[in-house]
Amino acid sequence: MSAEIRLLEKNAKILANRFPNVLSRILETGNRASSNFFYQQNNGDAILMMQRGEHAFPVYGSQNKFNLIKRWFAGLNLEKESLYAVTGFGDGSHIKYFLENSSTGAYCLGAEKDTCILRDTLSRFDCSDILSHERFGFGTGELNDDFFADIQSAALSEVSEVNTAVFSPLHSADETYYDKMRNELLRQYLVVRPLMEVNVRTSVNIQQNSFSNLKHMATSPDIGELKDQFRDVPFILIGAGPSLDESTDFLRKVQDKAIIVASNSPYRKLINSGIRPHLVVTADPMEPTLAGFQNVKLDHVPLACPFSAYPEIITRFSGRILSWSTLNPIADFVRKRIGKGPGTNILEQGTVSGCVLDISRLLGCQKVLFIGQDMAVREDGQYYTSDSFYADSGDHYAEINKGHKLPGNTRDLVHVESRLFVYLKTFEQFVRNNPQVNYGNLARDGVKIEGVPYLNYDEAFEWIKDASTHCFDEKVSNLLSNQIPCPDLTMLLQPLVKYTESLLKKSLSLALEIEMLPEKFAQPHYSENKKIKDILLQGGEVNRMVDSSPDLWNLVFEGKTKGELITYKRVIRDINSNNKNWDAIQRNKEYFWALSEGCHWLLRELENQSYTRPTESPSLQG
Repeated sequence: MSAEIRLLEKNAKILANRFPNVLSRILETGNRASSNFFYQQNNGDAILMMQRGEHAFPVYGSQNKFNLIKRWFAGLNLEKESLYAVTGFGDGSHIKYFLENSSTGAYCLGAEKDTCILRDTLSRFDCSDILSHERFGFGTGELNDDFFADIQSAALSEVSEVNTAVFSPLHSADETYYDKMRNELLRQYLVVRPLMEVNVRTSVNIQQNSFSNLKHMATSPDIGELKDQFRDVPFILIGAGPSLDESTDFLRKVQDKAIIVASNSPYRKLINSGIRPHLVVTADPMEPTLAGFQNVKLDHVPLACPFSAYPEIITRFSGRILSWSTLNPIADFVRKRIGKGPGTNILEQGTVSGCVLDISRLLGCQKVLFIGQDMAVREDGQYYTSDSFYADSGDHYAEINKGHKLPGNTRDLVHVESRLFVYLKTFEQFVRNNPQVNYGNLARDGVKIEGVPYLNYDEAFEWIKDASTHCFDEKVSNLLSNQIPCPDLTMLLQPLVKYTESLLKKSLSLALEIEMLPEKFAQPHYSENKKIKDILLQGGEVNRMVDSSPDLWNLVFEGKTKGELITYKRVIRDINSNNKNWDAIQRNKEYFWALSEGCHWLLRELENQSYTRPTESPSLQG
């Protein structure tokens, strides 16, 4: 980027830290000028102008722009717990006003189509207060997943209202774009929110399971070792939809021509039908997922799973496990300590079938066939195969009057309840991102999946019949047979124990010290008191301790600490008095308590797993 349009250093640093995708897109513009906007100097001020044919006019009006922004904001009627995409960044004025005057529960996603003018704005004005604001997210350019990455923080805060705040002068630059952005925002949030809620709700279980599973999985082969080795082999993804009941004859016919991979839900149906999948996959960290492996033969099928899978399942498959480690710092830490590189990331988006689908991509398979992936409720209410643990409790039927009516594979409309709708959108996004793969779907009564044509059994057989014999079983067996013994995990995890103990000791002592401060320190004339300033300085020591080891901090964070810090952020939103140093100390106190709770839980968990030495006592006293 040339010097005359170089981003201001403050802006660039925050973008690099918080919004790297936005920064990358800005840098891609080079020196290209915006076709719709430019800045015009007027009495020393840079005025943002919009070009329309031969005419140009100021985006914020020719009078006092803050009066225009104030009238705009007054008409928004924002909900308290809300996420609003504000159309256009402009010179940042209306975004700043939105953040300063909206409630502490209102989140702003700055949405700007024109990355060139965004570059020019951030090269002229210090927007660091906007870019660093905790309720601000940012998207620019193409409306893909990267654009909406920042809605995850709003999802973690239980935002309920999602919409756009239309700033008309900038919206009019491309109404089609911003209307599409609004619709995509709603779709993205519908998918992201339940995923983030599950992520936080199960974070404790995930970390507990990961520690428990280390003795079985610390040296397990990574599934990435099979990458791109099966390009000429068809892949069959088995789901537990009701169409699986009518697909078993077809599966017996082709089970030697393709790699058959199932999750825990349809596994029993396959085994009871005489069909051996080449791989079974589980991902859910909770106990109910064990039901798919009860009272059924397991010892002739390998398992693929993350380190966080339910431990009883891991015990039953011990020695026959291929692992992955998506966003699991425990797995990454252990692999690094034993001299291995990072584990493979497999897509985890709420449905284990999504993991299976991503495994097909990893293996390099160019033909992927869906069987039992109905993702719809039949007219009689059935939406799971009759031979599954769902059927054992009668849960394979659902109400057909709630959810969505969408086009089906062979029927005009089928019923798709909300959870299945999220799965459908996950599949469609994956297919769009992998256009080089040919997909087919055998779910006769299932929902139509965009990019996945329906095939009858004859068409599907013709599609894959010429596939050559593959060696998937042999390659998996070779990986498993070369697995090395598990190392001394107590020794291996000592750096984590010591780091967590130190962080607990410091954060707990400061939290207690702030709790014992007399109420008089809240008064404004105590703002510069030495004790107040000393505590603020000590707070910096905690931050330096957190930052001293990103790897170990991630281990602390990805457990109970995650939920504690989310609660902390909600609590501090409304701390606001006329003594700013006192407010800062109160925010610090909540932060220190959150860290203390998370560290204490982690040390107890390590102690329960016998990963601390007998002479160590990580438990809190008193």
